[in-house]
Amino acid sequence: MKTKNIVGFVLIILFLTMAVAAFSFFSMSANLPRMITLEDYKPLVVSQVFSRDGQKFGEFFREKRIVIPYKKIPIQLVHAFISAEDSHFFEHKGINFSAIARAAFANMKAGHSVQGGSTITQQVAKSLMLTPEKKLSRKIKEAVLAYRMEKHLKKEDILYLYLNQIYLGHGAYGVEAAAENYYRKHVEDLTLAECAILAGLPQAPGKYSPLLNPVRAKERQLYVLNRMAEEGYITKADAKKAGAEEIKVYFTEAFEDVAPYYKETVRQFLVQLLGEEKVLDEGIRITTGMDLKKQIAAQESIAKNLRELDKRQGFRGVKKNLSKAEDIAGFLLKQRDDLITKKLPYRIIPIEPKEPAKRPLDLNRKPGTPNMPPYLKVGQITDGVVTKIDSKQGLVTVRIAEVQGMIDIDDMNWARKPDPTKYWSEVLVKDPAKVLNVGDVIEVKVKSEKFVSARLDKANKPAKKNVKAPAAPVNFAEYLGLSLEQEPIAEGALLSFDLETQEVIAMVGGGNYERSEYNRALQAARQTGSAFKAVAYAAALDKGFAANSVITDSPIVYEEGEGQELKKWKPGNFENKFSGDVLFRTALIKSLNIPTVKITEKVGVEWLAKYARRLGIFSPLNMDFTMALGSSSVTLYEMTKALSTYPRAGKRLHPLLIKKVTDASGQTTLAENVTLDKKFEKELNKLEVEFHPELAASLGVEIDEKTAAKNAAAAAKPPEMGPDGKPKADANSVFNFTSPDQLISPQTAYLITHLMKGVVLEGTGFKAKALNRPSAGKTGTTSGYYDAWYIGFTPQISTGVWMGFDDEKPLGRLETGATSALPAWLDYMQVASEGTPALDFAVPPGIVFANIDAETGKLASTKSKKAVREAFREGAEPTSNTETSPNEEKNFFKEDLSD
Repeated sequence: MKTKNIVGFVLIILFLTMAVAAFSFFSMSANLPRMITLEDYKPLVVSQVFSRDGQKFGEFFREKRIVIPYKKIPIQLVHAFISAEDSHFFEHKGINFSAIARAAFANMKAGHSVQGGSTITQQVAKSLMLTPEKKLSRKIKEAVLAYRMEKHLKKEDILYLYLNQIYLGHGAYGVEAAAENYYRKHVEDLTLAECAILAGLPQAPGKYSPLLNPVRAKERQLYVLNRMAEEGYITKADAKKAGAEEIKVYFTEAFEDVAPYYKETVRQFLVQLLGEEKVLDEGIRITTGMDLKKQIAAQESIAKNLRELDKRQGFRGVKKNLSKAEDIAGFLLKQRDDLITKKLPYRIIPIEPKEPAKRPLDLNRKPGTPNMPPYLKVGQITDGVVTKIDSKQGLVTVRIAEVQGMIDIDDMNWARKPDPTKYWSEVLVKDPAKVLNVGDVIEVKVKSEKFVSARLDKANKPAKKNVKAPAAPVNFAEYLGLSLEQEPIAEGALLSFDLETQEVIAMVGGGNYERSEYNRALQAARQTGSAFKAVAYAAALDKGFAANSVITDSPIVYEEGEGQELKKWKPGNFENKFSGDVLFRTALIKSLNIPTVKITEKVGVEWLAKYARRLGIFSPLNMDFTMALGSSSVTLYEMTKALSTYPRAGKRLHPLLIKKVTDASGQTTLAENVTLDKKFEKELNKLEVEFHPELAASLGVEIDEKTAAKNAAAAAKPPEMGPDGKPKADANSVFNFTSPDQLISPQTAYLITHLMKGVVLEGTGFKAKALNRPSAGKTGTTSGYYDAWYIGFTPQISTGVWMGFDDEKPLGRLETGATSALPAWLDYMQVASEGTPALDFAVPPGIVFANIDAETGKLASTKSKKAVREAFREGAEPTSNTETSPNEEKNFFKEDLSD
């Protein structure tokens, strides 16, 4: 073919190609998305959760992004990104044709994609307005949009969009989130060396991750620094200096371990109030009622006491057994590397980009080597491999990574086979070989840097003076001191309120959130046992009982039904003992069941149920005498909130969960003063209407005809008169207060609080005395030891604790509220009370005190064996003693109700 013809053919092909391209361009242009403006930019932004004192403890997001103004982005970071990604950014009009050609040639030469030619503007267009599909049509659209964007936006605006939108690895979108993730700094505080690390990430965030691939990250950083020098943004000396700096890069801060149940409750509330999009995408700021220090103390307390409780159940067995030496070596090597990663929350980016040789496992102890490696600490719980068992000395040698430790039999004598019918101390293990074998993988806790055994020291101590003790076969001081542990399967919950501010300062819904997200503090309705007596005795105080009322503690049998359907119920006390005549105060302090049942029979089951509902308990109640003994299933939230009424002088507590929610700018308030009651609004409104029927319409509660008729009859019925000519106390008079938040009288609230102080000073809650400040509380233990409770309070803080199994099985013999729940309450309250004055409960008007005989309840005299100072309503205090009134008429409440 002639040259002339060839040229003509090429021109025709070129024309047709240009025509097709032009047609494609105009047809695609017609269907392109509307041009974005800065006002249109509404990226997905992380919402942040803060404690009541402003400490951040959580985030809600779909994409972790914190939008930052362009003026706050350091210019050296801008130059770093431009040098690495688009060196002609300030010259081109959105498309860099020479870069496209260069990338195409490089990719053709390599046979696959090794280089991109997209400008920063094209990357913004793709990210904000197009799908990530890899098609030629998408690339054309991207180029057209980039060209348009350059015409409508300033270069600084494009950079603002780019640096806030780009993904930089490990869940971080935008440079501010990346700076927080990697360096725990704000972007404006970054050094040149740190900027260069970030600028090297967009091309392949995983490949150049400073956490996953520090060597490649270093190589990429040096490339960025050199490019900056070539472009004239920095000098070669600056590049060399920055490249020689050590950089500390942090692993992503894990908020998951801090207040997971509290955080999830907040998220659920906000999604319900504001919608999921606003909570997860719009960067709102949430201030809660949580106190971070107290929350951490609550989590640690529950974790510690669940472990101690779990040990008392017995040992469920080892994790596995490793019989081969190579398996053990592999296990120990992996354990060492994992421990190092967990111990150090950061990596040091190497100065020289050379692959460091992985250090092999060193199992040979050198003289003078410290027992404790840097990746372990006292109190840490980890796995170990049993390497030796010495039954004669009662010792177990355990290897943890590169160090060895010893377990004394005293630190594993709990490891019996589980048996809930036996008390743990009755079946102590004496030979470790009956529990463990060589090669067993077990969980251990590091107790001390050097192993010591008081048991062996005592056994090896010579009986006579000047006689040397036998030499120990090994140098125990070269071993870590360990104890045998196991992951608990029992569960626990804690809920704590600031009584002044009403904030929910701590919430723990279980032992392990990863294992179970079920929030037992709010959702688990369990039998309360004797903890419910704190409600029953308050109800009795409002029916005329007093601290010195006398009740006979003697056997009693109740019958129900007839003939073959006849059923008998014989309540008993905890230790199946009977005390005869006891005071009202003593019955509560010692948590006696029979006097409680007799009191309930006097005041009536209906009255007790009404009183419980008045205090905010909405769970269904067993309408019989067992209610007072805690047979009904109630949540920790209900019980803790109800008893918190007492130290608040009878006023309702509104548990403040969320104090304030604002938009990302902090200028617009979206919600505030959200209480836990919102979750149970329907149930609580029904309770409110029971006492205030006139509020039914406003609260959206429907009253059935039967209830409406009952309410009308009660309102029309004249009051029942007492022997003194005054109306008898009923619900209308007892609960008739000006303030809707005044649930019971301040006098009744103080009287029950004073009695509950006696539970701590003289009764089942005696362990709470270790708090070393005035407190009041009530233990609770259910039949069969299925549930353990302790709810107690100081004038400043009210806290409830529950322990039990989700599948409702026994915790073990003698696992009572005092044994299982109260220790966790005490551990938490000792931290929670730090910095607060040791105040006593305020005494309201209308309360008087008298020294009474602890046995008779009359005024104390010189013949009294024990005198106690007790609180009374003014005018109801005793006026006689055993000396002056020996023939006083028998107290009405002393009557034996079994007759």
